Amino acid sequence: MEKKYLSRDKIIGKQVIDSGAMIIGNVKDLAFDIEAKEIALTISTKTGTEVTVVSSNISTIGEVILLNKKIELPETPLTATYTPPPIKEVSTTTPPTRPGLCKICNFQNDSNAKFCIKCGARLQ
Repeated sequence: MEKKYLSRDKIIGKQVIDSGAMIIGNVKDLAFDIEAKEIALTISTKTGTEVTVVSSNISTIGEVILLNKKIELPETPLTATYTPPPIKEVSTTTPPTRPGLCKICNFQNDSNAKFCIKCGARLQ
C-alpha cells in the first residue's frame, strides 16, 4: 500500500468535526511533539478559542477532518466592552480675530494691512 502524504497547505483551513458530528472549527496550524514523535492540529474553534488535537484522535482526513472522539469546547472568552469616547462640546462662538491675521495662511500682518504679505489674500 502506497503512503499518502498531505502538505501543510492541504491541512490548514480544513473544517474539523468531532465524533458527535459537531463542528469544532478550522485547522489553524500544525504542531509537533519531538519527544513523542507526534503531530497535532491547532484548531481555531467557533467559540474563538484554540484547542490542540493529537494525530491519534484523527479518524479520517478528506474534505473535512473527522475526529474519533468528542471534543468539549472551552467557553467563549470574554470580549472587552466598547466604551465610546466622551463627546466634546463644540463652541458655537467664533474665535476672536486679531487685526491683520490672515484667515488663509495664518500669517500675522500689520493691523492696518489690507492684504496679506505672505499669500496676498484680502484681509478683513
